[in-house]
Amino acid sequence: MAKLTKIFTLSITEWLIILEAWFAFLKWDLLISFTQYDKWRNKIYKAPKLQKARIEEGANLPEQVKSVIALSEAVGRNHIRKMNCLRRCLTQKQLLAKRGFETCMHIGVNIENDKLKAHAWLSYQGKVINDNDSVNTRYSELKSANEHTILSSLK
Repeated sequence: MAKLTKIFTLSITEWLIILEAWFAFLKWDLLISFTQYDKWRNKIYKAPKLQKARIEEGANLPEQVKSVIALSEAVGRNHIRKMNCLRRCLTQKQLLAKRGFETCMHIGVNIENDKLKAHAWLSYQGKVINDNDSVNTRYSELKSANEHTILSSLK
């Protein structure tokens, strides 16, 4: 019942974020599930053109970032399909970029009980925003290397 009453207290801005997050989750889920990685990988880094961050009256930047993350997490938990960490990060990165907040997506790996586990998370201004701060110690982050870096290290 508490969830139902909370729904009626949301602002128009919050409802728009929820609606946008729902469709962004759907987009990323369909792309990841039904198209080859080569077809969508460039979309990860080609975020919408960053606009100047729109600061709502009386709010500071971290509060707005927290609000978008919290609302999108709720949408992800209640979507029609299970949304994993990659889908959450891609959706949240898109939502925040549209609002002028540049985030960094991290992907890390961990070996647990002889099984390789992977995880994705976002940071904003060097701070983890959609996961526990301990994610940096639980997972070894994969760093990207361009072809030039790889070839020069082989020499």
